[in-house]
Amino acid sequence: MPTITIQVGQCGNQVGQALFERLAVQSAAAADRAADTELLRWGPDGRRRARCLLVDTEPKVVNAVLAADAEGLFSRKQCYMGQSGRGNNWAFGYNQLNVITSSAVTRPGSQPTRIAPGPNTLGPAWVSSTATEDPSQQEFRILDQLYDGIRREAEEADGCPNFLLIHSLAGGSGSGMGSRVLEHLRAQFPLSHIAAASVAPRAAGDTPMQSLNSVMALSFLQAYADMVLLFSNQDLMDACQRTSVAALLPGGLAGGSGGGLSDINRLVAHNLTGFLWPLSGVDALGGVGRIRDAVATVAADPCTKLLETWTVHSHPNVAVTGLWADSLCSLGSLMPRADPLRGNAPITTAGAMLLARGYPSAAVPPNSAGGVHSSLLDAYIKSLGPHGAAPTLIPDASLVLRCGQPGIVREVRKPGTTAAASVPMPSGTGLSSGNKPLASAAASPSLTVVSNRSSVIGRLEGTVQRALALCDAKAYLHWYARHGCSVEAVREAAHTLLDVAGCYRQVHRQPWDG
Repeated sequence: MPTITIQVGQCGNQVGQALFERLAVQSAAAADRAADTELLRWGPDGRRRARCLLVDTEPKVVNAVLAADAEGLFSRKQCYMGQSGRGNNWAFGYNQLNVITSSAVTRPGSQPTRIAPGPNTLGPAWVSSTATEDPSQQEFRILDQLYDGIRREAEEADGCPNFLLIHSLAGGSGSGMGSRVLEHLRAQFPLSHIAAASVAPRAAGDTPMQSLNSVMALSFLQAYADMVLLFSNQDLMDACQRTSVAALLPGGLAGGSGGGLSDINRLVAHNLTGFLWPLSGVDALGGVGRIRDAVATVAADPCTKLLETWTVHSHPNVAVTGLWADSLCSLGSLMPRADPLRGNAPITTAGAMLLARGYPSAAVPPNSAGGVHSSLLDAYIKSLGPHGAAPTLIPDASLVLRCGQPGIVREVRKPGTTAAASVPMPSGTGLSSGNKPLASAAASPSLTVVSNRSSVIGRLEGTVQRALALCDAKAYLHWYARHGCSVEAVREAAHTLLDVAGCYRQVHRQPWDG
C-alpha cells in the first residue's frame, strides 16, 4: 500500500532527508524491486522519486535538502516554502493568521475548517473567532498550495494511500502547521491510515514555548492520527552517547561520542526504516503495509495510540545460534525498564509488534513446543526483565511477530564522511545454518519493535504540568492570543492529555502517583 510522507518544519525535513537516504540504500540492495512501490515511485522521466512533500515556512532547510540530494529523490515541485518562519509559535503555525480588530469584518472563508473528533477519540474542540488571513502576504497561502500537492500525490498512487507526518512538537512550523495538515488529511482522506513520527523536546528545554506547543500538537495528534511514533530527544541523545549501543547504530559512532543533531536524525531515520520497509515484495503489493498492521494490532485502542519504536542490528561477530538473544539484549539496552520521570516506576508493555528480518532458521531458540513464533516471542518476554523483577508485561499483553527477508541493510560510513556519503552494502545473512559468525556487519539481521509502553505517562504528565504552570503565570500566552488561540484552548488541550494519561494508567494497571 503506498505511503505518502509529509515532512514539516526543520526537524521533519532533516529527518525525512536521512530517512529517504536510508530507503534508497535499502532499495538498491533489495533483490525484489516490488518493495520500492510503497515508499518510492518511478516518475515519467524514468527516475525514482520519493513519495513525499517537503513543507517549511523558511526556505533554508528545504533548499539544503535539495542541494544534498545526489540521488534525485526530491523534486522542487514537491516543495512548499514560506519566507518568514513561525517564531516557535503553535498558534501562528496552525492558523497562519493575523489578529484583526473587532470593528473589522471577518470573512467566512478565513476560518479554519474543523471536523468533530470521533466518539471514542479525545481531541481539540475549539475554533478561533478573532482572526483572519492577511491577503497582502502570499506566503500564508502555503496551505492551499500544499493541499493541492497532497491531492496530486495521492492521485499518483495506485491505491488508497497511507500518510506519514514527520515533524517536531517544539517548533512553530512542525507543531502548528503539522496539526493543520493532520486535520486536513483526516477530513479529505477518511479511509486512509495516518501515522505520525513526532520528535518531543528535551525536558530541560529547546525553546521557551515548547511545552505549550507540545500540548497543542499532541491534542491534535490524539484526535486525528491513527498512531503516533513518539521519539524523545533526550532518549535519542542518550542512545547515541552510549558506548555499548554505539556499535549497533547505523554507521557506528566511534567511542560512543555521538549525540549531535546529525546523529539523532540518522537514528530516527534508522528506526523508521526498520518499521516502514516492507517485509517482502508480495507484502508491499498486497496492500498490507506496516502502518496498517500496527494500527490494527499495537494501536487498536484509539485512546492509547502513542507508541515507540527501535531497530537494532545483530553484532557482526555473534554466532548464528546467538543472533536472537543478541538482538534482544541490544533492544533491552535501548528500552529502559524504569521511568525516571515518575520516580523510577516500572515501565510495562501492553502490546508490541516485532519485525524480524534476515534471521536464519538456526537462530530460533531450541525446545520450541509451540512453533517458531512462540519460541521467539517467549525469548522476547524473558528479555524484558531479570527473574524476580517487577513484571514488565501486563497479564493480557498482545504480542505480534512478523518475519521477512532480507534484513535491513546496515549503513557503513568511512571516518570523516557524512550520512549522505554512506556506502551501500549487499543484504542477506551470509549463512543459513551452523554455529559460525556472520560474514559482515552489513549482512547482519535486524530486529524492530513497535511497542505500547507506560513510559508515555511520565512524558504526557510532565509536559502538561509545565504547560499549565506557564498558563498560571500567564507567560508567553500573549503570543498565542495574537494569532487567535486563547488560554482556555491551551487548558482544554492540557486536560485532554491528562485524560489520555489516565487511559494509559488504566490499560497498564499503573497506580496514580501520590
